[in-house]
Amino acid sequence: MDFSKLAKKGIDILSALNQSNAQPVKENDISVTKVISVLKNKITFPVSILRETQYAGDTKEGKVQTNILKQLQDIYGKEKVQKEYNVGGYWGMRCDVDLFDGKIGIELKVAEQLKKSAHVERLIGQAVYYTKRKYGKGNLIVLVVGKRKEYDASMKEIETIITELGAKFLYKSVD
Repeated sequence: MDFSKLAKKGIDILSALNQSNAQPVKENDISVTKVISVLKNKITFPVSILRETQYAGDTKEGKVQTNILKQLQDIYGKEKVQKEYNVGGYWGMRCDVDLFDGKIGIELKVAEQLKKSAHVERLIGQAVYYTKRKYGKGNLIVLVVGKRKEYDASMKEIETIITELGAKFLYKSVD
């Protein structure tokens, strides 16, 4: 076995992995305000993302998470964006997307799910726990993805509650 060829192949693979389109994130780019600006202006969702799923176990929220994760990794780099980030504590709760190793969390929701009180209660509980346990006031973003018509009075009430808890709220329309 020729170890020099294996070593060269390994170096070539590492080199290819390190050649990413994402620019390194500077310390002054790590702010909730800048991340919200990126979410508003650079992240896109196809309208089809909210259509019914074809596979068991594949959810609309899961499709949204995969979509946003890929786009954020392209912007910030794969090493700066993680999914299902463990916020610590006894229950193993996980924030949908984490940026910069615990500095900013993004909890994703699909608007149509927030028509059910159980989902709203869960979201409020997640916002309380993630803010207290990991992200602190102002470093958790609740991103709700839906149709324009779904941003109604009940969604505005959810937004008010989330912001009163110290988290940021962003509604992103797909149409």
